[in-house]
Amino acid sequence: MHTLTFRTSFGGIAAAIILAMALPASLLAVEPSATEGRKPLRILPLGDSITRGSYLALENGKPVGMPHPDGGGWRKGLQDRLRAAGIAFDFVGELDYLAYGRDGRVDPGFDPHHHGLAGFGNARIISGGTVPTPADVLADRGVTEITVRPIVEVLGREKPDVILLMSGANGFDPAARDRLIRTIGEASGTHLFVATIPPQKPPRAGWEQVDAYNASLPGVVAAEQAAGRRITLVDMHAALIPDDLLPDGVHPNRAGMEKIAAVWFAALTSGR
Repeated sequence: MHTLTFRTSFGGIAAAIILAMALPASLLAVEPSATEGRKPLRILPLGDSITRGSYLALENGKPVGMPHPDGGGWRKGLQDRLRAAGIAFDFVGELDYLAYGRDGRVDPGFDPHHHGLAGFGNARIISGGTVPTPADVLADRGVTEITVRPIVEVLGREKPDVILLMSGANGFDPAARDRLIRTIGEASGTHLFVATIPPQKPPRAGWEQVDAYNASLPGVVAAEQAAGRRITLVDMHAALIPDDLLPDGVHPNRAGMEKIAAVWFAALTSGR
């Protein structure tokens, strides 16, 4: 059961670079015919608004958060690939909006759960807090805000087998990212797949910092591996180009989302 804290008071792509320890046994040599009776792989998509979903879902020119044919972001593409490969999965996380569906209903073939925290930098992913949420989602649920728990509590409740972490597009902050990675490693034996962040471009403020931020990631991954953590580095940045972004310079367009889905799938299934 995925519980949110509601407060109602007003006020494959070849660019996937795997620097890895062994993949979870549940992903090794999975055959499409061998998934009946297999425990689904619990996958926690963790990050910011790029993880949360698409900014393509529009009604009257305005973004919406309710289930939509253009919702689901890269999570839709990854789920399609996992299902086509016969891999049993269960997406987990404290949020379930920005889902793929129609007429306000989640498509029965889409698992909406995730932990994509729009506007959050690495430090706020650690601490949790109030998540900027589309007005239509708040209205549908009769609340004024939605909050999420600190990441250690989330891991304890959701018990993922795999975490897909792509964070830092909001404010960068490599020190907080490294603390987030170490916190996950200390709190859970989960296999952490951590991605470099995609390119950015003007008019996105700070787009010039992306390369330096990504260049600082392999060091902490290597240190965690040396400490015996199950962690894999995935080079998401190499798979996308600026033309894969929306005009805001940060969120992926449809082509970009498909590339992200393909990279995550390649990383998850590299042991096959």
